[in-house]
Amino acid sequence: MSDKRVQIWIAVVAGLVLVVLLLLASSAAASLPEPGLALPDHTTPNTGASRIAQAASGWSSDWITVTPGTVVTLTHDLGGDPDDYAVELWFMDTDAGGYGINARAYGSLEAGWNYYGATWLNLTSNTIQVARSPDDVFADQVHVRVWVPDPLPEYCSDWTPIAQGQTLVFTHSLGGNVDDYTVGLAFSSTLRGINHFAYGGLEVNGGVYHGAYWSSVNTSTASVFRYSHDLTASQVRVCVTCPDPPDYDSGWVTVTQGTVRTFTHDLGMNPNLYRVRMNARSDSSAMGINSMCAGGVNDMGQPRGVNWENSITNTINVFRRSQDEHADQVRVRIWVRGHRVYLPLVLSNYVPEVELAYDDGGAESDQSWAALDGGFAVRFTTPGASAQLVRARYYLDTAEDNHPIQVHVWDTNHDDLITPFTATPSAGTGWFDVDLSSYNLTVSGDFYVGFLYSEQHSDPSLGVDTSDPDGRSYEVPWTEMTELDYMIRAVVVSQ
Repeated sequence: MSDKRVQIWIAVVAGLVLVVLLLLASSAAASLPEPGLALPDHTTPNTGASRIAQAASGWSSDWITVTPGTVVTLTHDLGGDPDDYAVELWFMDTDAGGYGINARAYGSLEAGWNYYGATWLNLTSNTIQVARSPDDVFADQVHVRVWVPDPLPEYCSDWTPIAQGQTLVFTHSLGGNVDDYTVGLAFSSTLRGINHFAYGGLEVNGGVYHGAYWSSVNTSTASVFRYSHDLTASQVRVCVTCPDPPDYDSGWVTVTQGTVRTFTHDLGMNPNLYRVRMNARSDSSAMGINSMCAGGVNDMGQPRGVNWENSITNTINVFRRSQDEHADQVRVRIWVRGHRVYLPLVLSNYVPEVELAYDDGGAESDQSWAALDGGFAVRFTTPGASAQLVRARYYLDTAEDNHPIQVHVWDTNHDDLITPFTATPSAGTGWFDVDLSSYNLTVSGDFYVGFLYSEQHSDPSLGVDTSDPDGRSYEVPWTEMTELDYMIRAVVVSQ
């Protein structure tokens, strides 16, 4: 029986649980993903005073260690509109892999039933999550930047619904030189919020494809394609802009399949200060400049895509996979931090949160109690010696407002660790978060989080995951449920 503790879930597709989430499309770097672009909710720049004041905000993390198979929550506290934010995620290989600062497997990559890379997801006005795949070897540490660019991109679409297997064409009408563009694409869904999971594409299980990518950019339009099995890009937003000239521009350069090419920029700065944008171009298809297979895709056993890696003081490497078909040429551009489009102005350090999860995120059914004082619980194990419990999460289907639940945290003897209290979810289906940080509760080893019904009704019901159960779910009064996982989670900060 597998233990999904401390991991972020993705979804069940063709019977395969994607408990990874990472890789494929170098945020702001790997093979032309442009996660470093803002995504405002308007199609023309807003130059009003309030927008200019907001553009002075930004946040940057330290290099943060992330355990494979876990998700961390970082608090940026910018407090604005997350649609306006730029996001950049870099990886650091700290062991013998030799990839250094890199963007391998950005968004997520499956190969040989193993999952590599990392991704960002669930961007809000105050937090962002980073998830590292369970088998990853490229992202021992991650570095996250969130900011509001100034000026804003010349063009940004609205959030636009896109069907599985559909191609959408966005009209930006910027004109000029297409080679000077940077293109940004972000995803949104109820499953992962604003996210970059499977950016560029993720193939699993011999032909199941997730994610989305942009391509065919010209002086007036850009196309976006969503893969046929994707679950996290139900809406997309495209931004196109012409930034200030870079401090280094390689021009379009051929990289042979299966090789690493070194680009010498001689900027002589700390590589943490660089902004890297790498674009790929297909000479043999209609894809043109594109972000397909951005962080790497094992396409039916055929390694495709390009990424950048080993960014150091004066050089950066580009790796093209052995059977790639869409990156006949690559172009590397680097800006030194200080250019207004790319500069996070505020540096803050935060202790990361870790979400403990034993479900895969897909609710195959739901359950409820009609009797008073009945309920549900999940047994959690702290990732270290001890941790502070900061939040409980419940996946609820609530038919009506004003139906409270009674929140509980129990020890291994089923005694309450905090005074139970009621919390009232809004009507609808999804994750309901309850803040527990004010209790300053330290837990160690095993503990339980759950809820009881404080009124005699069966609403809300609790989501149930029936695939690959972990033996950690209980009906209260205490009966172990060995064939399912209740969708209750705990968010902790290690001590």
